[in-house]
Parts: sequence; structure tokens; C-alpha cells
Amino acid sequence: HTGYEPATLPTELCRHIGLKFRVPEISFVITPNQMFFVKKNFQYFGNNLPEVIYLKFLTKLILFYLGGMGYVGLELLWRRRSSSSMFVLGGICFLALGALSRSARRIPALLKSTIGALIITTLELAAGFLVNRDHRIWDYTGLPMHYRGQICLPYTLLWIPVAGFAMWLYDQLSRAIDHSAAF
Repeated sequence: HTGYEPATLPTELCRHIGLKFRVPEISFVITPNQMFFVKKNFQYFGNNLPEVIYLKFLTKLILFYLGGMGYVGLELLWRRRSSSSMFVLGGICFLALGALSRSARRIPALLKSTIGALIITTLELAAGFLVNRDHRIWDYTGLPMHYRGQICLPYTLLWIPVAGFAMWLYDQLSRAIDHSAAF
């Protein structure tokens, strides 16, 4: 027993306070021994390329998970319910915002946040057409300037500060994960 346990706090907390929570149980538990095992066994290849590919994939997977949990967390705070499709959408949005943040370093923060909000809105529209045609997950038909009840201007504007914070958080988490994996 290593002392590391999968985190079930989000689900348990939501059950305790009576929130509807439909995100699949996913946990990432990576012990220092497992990271050493990965590092040691990839050295048989003679270079670090497989290890680098594995660690980059693992980093993206962890960031996807954190983005999905963050998106669902926002929905639980705002609407008191969410769905597993929003977990997937949140992970995709977080990775897309991270890519924007890393590729557009010289763009002013407000413009970058606005572009991020447009990315989130576009992905939400795509997700809406895929999984929300009947408006069971969300319905913006009662809000001003909506498009088919899937997206609306008020929420696009709310995404601007959220996107800015998410890009900052992505950079911080990505650096922390990269730093801890380098040991």
C-alpha cells in the first residue's frame, strides 16, 4: 500500500449536499514509484523519445480530466446539475484553451480571453448539436440572442473571464506537472 488513494471527493461531496452529479468516476493516481518504473523501463529503448511521448500523453490526459472536472464544477455551482457529456466538453475546452494560451503568447490578455470565449462557445454549439438536440441538458431558448437554444450572447460574455482564468490555470498546472515529471 503506497498511501495514495483515488480521489472520490467530488462525487462524495456532491452526494452529501444533494447535487445531481453524473460524471464517470475517473481517478489518476500516479505514485513516485510508478513514475520511476516508467522512466526506468523506457530507458531500454536507448533514448527518451518513448518516455517523452508517454509523459506528454499523460500530461494531456491529466489536464483533460482537470478541465472536465472544472467545467462540471462550474455547472454544479451555477445550475446545480451537469452531465457526463459536459465532462468531455470541459476537457476538450481546457485543452483547446491551453493550446491557444501556448501558441498566442504575444496577444493581449483580453483579446486572448475573448478568443477563448469564442472557442468555448463554438465547442458548446457543436456539443449541443451532438448531444443536446432535445434541450435536455441545457436550453437557452429563453435567453436573449440565442442560436437554436444551444448558445447565447450572455453566456459567451461570461466565458471571457472564465477563459482567461482557465488559460492561466492551464499554464500553471502544465508547468507543475512537467516539473514533477522531470524529477
